[in-house]
Amino acid sequence: MLRIGINGFGRIGRAIFRINAKYTRFRVVAINDLDPNLENHAYLLKYDSIYGRFHGIVETDLERKRLKVDDKDIAFFSEPRVQDVPWQEHGVDIVIEASGVKENVLAGRELIRSGVRKMIVTHAPSEGVDKTIIFGVNENQYQDAQHQVIAASICDANAIAPVLKVVHENFGVTGGFITTLHPWLPYQNLTDGSVRSISNPGHFWTDFALGRASTMSLIPKQTTAMKAVRQVLPEVGKCIEAISYRVPTAIVSSSDVTLMLDKKVTANEVNAVMEKTQKQHGRVFGYSTEDLVSIDHLAIEQSVVVDSRWTTVTSGGLCKLVLWYDNEWGFSNRVVDMVSLIEEHQAKVPANNEKSISSRLRRSVVRHSGRVPDHVD
Repeated sequence: MLRIGINGFGRIGRAIFRINAKYTRFRVVAINDLDPNLENHAYLLKYDSIYGRFHGIVETDLERKRLKVDDKDIAFFSEPRVQDVPWQEHGVDIVIEASGVKENVLAGRELIRSGVRKMIVTHAPSEGVDKTIIFGVNENQYQDAQHQVIAASICDANAIAPVLKVVHENFGVTGGFITTLHPWLPYQNLTDGSVRSISNPGHFWTDFALGRASTMSLIPKQTTAMKAVRQVLPEVGKCIEAISYRVPTAIVSSSDVTLMLDKKVTANEVNAVMEKTQKQHGRVFGYSTEDLVSIDHLAIEQSVVVDSRWTTVTSGGLCKLVLWYDNEWGFSNRVVDMVSLIEEHQAKVPANNEKSISSRLRRSVVRHSGRVPDHVD
């Protein structure tokens, strides 16, 4: 079982931890976060306003700087730079970079040179990564030997890209526009104020509207959704644009998708393809016929659910689709899946592979030296 370090224990970092606690796909052995208050991190893991109580025993060992989950230790650090964390001392195979800080992404190469095998980035940077993977689109392009720093993209792209791929393969997409409705995020304000960025210190958003009270208004903004989609679907993404609204809700996003199709089809034909895709790829792709609202999609594990009630095709060839996705939980499930994908590929490495042997030997020595705390999960 791969040993994981989480860099950034915020909304996404904790969601990944909770999902793994449910399925035990890997072992979390180290966590790094700018906030040094270990007791506060334990509290936030135990109690969550959106996902409820954590089903496990969470304690702290302040003297040893350990988070204890079900009597298993997790080393805790508070280093500003991801490369300053002694991941190797704890046998970490993969670092999940969930801080959102650009400099930490760019440090990925340094981590690999120091002995960490992979870094998974929980957003869609334009530099510093070897490959962007979105499940339901291009996970079959992952190459273990070539891809060391892997981006899991963003929640919006994880929802939109699989749908665009299916529609394009079946009907052809020649153009379109997408409007995403995304719940507030931590960098926004409860009352009107500065647009200072928390994840990128020193950066200020140029759109002053993002500094307005997040609970009072729909706030239109630019979005990186299509830029992220183009990283995995360049042929489709180049003909589609998008805008976004920050909406005064806590969780679950929606995308209003309007596409110009190359073929003449009906709404029923489009829905039939969506339903078939759900049956074939149900872990990533959902399909709903019920009268649901956003909160009904809380904690769904799929990247996206197509709401069939609103599928419409005009005589002029425009197709309307409405998508739902839990912007934290669904996306975090794909990060967990990325770890599993890496593990599957590395399990295929021949036993006489020198790098594989040295890596296993290094981890074995560390595990039996008494320097690595028991895990977690």
